[in-house]
Amino acid sequence: MITVVGMGRKQGDLTLDGKRTIEQADVVVVKSAKTHAAQTVAQLRSDAVYCDDLYDSAADFDALNDAIVGRLRSFGDKNVAFCVVGEGADDTTVQRLDGANIVYGVPLYSVAVGQRFWGGSVIYTAQEAISAPRILPMPTVVKCIDDKFVAAEVQLRLLSAFDEDTPTVFCGGKTVKRLPLSQLCKQRFDYQATLYISPKPLVERQVFDYYDCADIMTVLCSPNGCPWDREQTHKSIVKNVIEEAYELADALEKEDTDHIVEELGDLLMQVIFHIEIATRNGEFTPEAVYTGLCRKLIDRHPHVFGDVHAANSTESLGVWEQQKLKEHRIQNTAQNVQDVPRSMSALMRCQKVSSRAAKGGYEFDNVPQVILKITEELAEFLEPNADKTMEGGDLLFGCCNLMRLCHVDAETALLLSTEKFVRRVTECERLLAERGSRLTDMTQQQFDELWAEAKGNVG
Repeated sequence: MITVVGMGRKQGDLTLDGKRTIEQADVVVVKSAKTHAAQTVAQLRSDAVYCDDLYDSAADFDALNDAIVGRLRSFGDKNVAFCVVGEGADDTTVQRLDGANIVYGVPLYSVAVGQRFWGGSVIYTAQEAISAPRILPMPTVVKCIDDKFVAAEVQLRLLSAFDEDTPTVFCGGKTVKRLPLSQLCKQRFDYQATLYISPKPLVERQVFDYYDCADIMTVLCSPNGCPWDREQTHKSIVKNVIEEAYELADALEKEDTDHIVEELGDLLMQVIFHIEIATRNGEFTPEAVYTGLCRKLIDRHPHVFGDVHAANSTESLGVWEQQKLKEHRIQNTAQNVQDVPRSMSALMRCQKVSSRAAKGGYEFDNVPQVILKITEELAEFLEPNADKTMEGGDLLFGCCNLMRLCHVDAETALLLSTEKFVRRVTECERLLAERGSRLTDMTQQQFDELWAEAKGNVG
């Protein structure tokens, strides 16, 4: 049987139960001879076994913990006392000892935390903090920061959730001091070194995460929040989603990093706003949105999370489309084209509808055939008594299909062409102002020359 003995934070912390366990054990194993635990055990037993040799030979901490567990279990049915610093249960090796008894000691973080410790706090070893998938802005203890290199990594991870000037309490050996997070890596370290940090009040912080965004939106929509925000409904702000999406698309097209960051935030705000409205009205919970998204991502990637094979991006897209058809219970081409949202821009919806129809067999044989169709539609559009709206739509539909058959996204192509036209008009206006000329006073040849110059200047 293995019994873990928490040796506390310093010499003198050993409890009576811990002392009795060490004295009565068949075998005493101390995790490291370089700690106060070894000094305390040496006063009680002269036959203790130490694991420092395993520290020297292990490739990493996982290998070290496995090696120590192997040594502990090598003693078979003997009563083994495994002595570790701190309280015992939070030691990384102990966490791999299923079924071990624990005699608890004083936690390593006790001095750093003092009276500040409260429910919901997170406790990490330094290595756990470094490898954690995410650090949240909540009261956090990081212990066993045993050298400056580890401290630098811990500091970097904490800066993802806390401002660099966030006050902390640092305890190293007998030293306890208050210091900003940015000063952590400049301290002296040993196996006892522990940090306690708690986020500043929300309105004082400079570093936030998704959950802070959601909390702020909840405040804005609360009875004591913003009157305008409280009055909004899904329908009243529906146009905002489209506007923000277009602004983000514009920033992405311009490769404007600062505006990409801003517009991603604006679009995210719309998502959070709708979730908050739904929560307030009892329509659905935030978890329903997250669950639906995660379930969709898993289900539509069976080539990642299942046993379906996709060798390249084309096959991956095919798998996605097949899974989508199953989810939407689409069984024929009519249902597939009807499934395209009417709220899309006309050009985008045209290309998506024709693309889905093509997969069902409604397709031109080749590019010359669609060009012939465009020629026919142009002739019909130019007829004196033609319904210009309908025939113009047919003409645009044909052009959109030409783009699709040439593997060009029609929406993107038109956006780029429009932006090019805007640049050239702007340059023409600049040239006219520079020369004191007016467009209305120019001959066609002069205008052609002006346009060619503008085109050469801005592309």
